[in-house]
Amino acid sequence: MIRLSPDLDVAALAHAFAAGGQRLHVPGVLAPESAEAVAAALEAETRWKTTVAAGGAFLELPLNGRVAEDPAKQAWLDEAAVDGSSPLTQYIFDTRRLSAAADLDETRGDAADAVPAFLNSLEFLAFARAVTGDDRIDLADAQASRYRPGHVLTAHNDVSAGKNRLYGYVLNFSREWRADWGGNLLFHGEDGHIEHGWVPAFNALNLFVVPTRHAVTQVASFAPRDRFSIVGWLRSHTPVGPQSRTGPRTY
Repeated sequence: MIRLSPDLDVAALAHAFAAGGQRLHVPGVLAPESAEAVAAALEAETRWKTTVAAGGAFLELPLNGRVAEDPAKQAWLDEAAVDGSSPLTQYIFDTRRLSAAADLDETRGDAADAVPAFLNSLEFLAFARAVTGDDRIDLADAQASRYRPGHVLTAHNDVSAGKNRLYGYVLNFSREWRADWGGNLLFHGEDGHIEHGWVPAFNALNLFVVPTRHAVTQVASFAPRDRFSIVGWLRSHTPVGPQSRTGPRTY
């Protein structure tokens, strides 16, 4: 069972979220045993899929460990590269769909698969509403991600028509990560400079309003381990209308 840490000061977090421009880093967000269980599941996972939208290539290939499940398609992964001259959002990283549905082939039934139910529980939704001050939050979606050396996600704002996304989130499960290994979540200012950023931190939640322009920097070739996280959006069942950075409307 995944649980929030009992030590969270929700009132202080709500104040920090508002004061920080609707952006917040929450260390120690899960109970320690919950964080350890999810991290262990992601670290043990071998059936990732590499997803690529980069350099004109669009593909998703199943992996066996760190190589293509079909050896004949390994060259596709080896040749995938971001086109640095393109303004389009591009990415290369490994993903795992999360579901507790027993009839899905991708279901593992481990602690990672328990995260979507936790994120949609009354406990977490009440926490998210209290921190953001936004009672439109009805549900959360989730997928696991693994960034290996060379993996990257270029700048984007998370807006997707019809998805009713209110806030993006990242649950971090990277142990003892260093900033110079890359994989940092950076927020871009309107002047093109880096406005803010966070290094992956074990058992930490990053939360930010949609739209916010952000990116995950490329993981360095010399990074000694992979960057693990569970990511997604807090969403509404009803249309949210035109989105802006002026803040959410609370009904």
